Amino acid sequence: METKEQQFKQRKTQDENWELLTVIGMPWSEAIKLAANDREYLLSKAEEVKEAHRQRMQPNDLIG
Repeated sequence: METKEQQFKQRKTQDENWELLTVIGMPWSEAIKLAANDREYLLSKAEEVKEAHRQRMQPNDLIG
């Protein structure tokens, strides 16, 4: 039987895989193979993509 900590860790990894899949289009089958340092790097890049998207979606304050 899995402990709560094991369940939490698995869920966190699944959430990270989902983010990599939806934001940068990485296949799930590849996301599960990532080394920790590669996962961290790609998740930071996914954050950059999301921030750029948020910036594009904000109203342009220069138009008046």
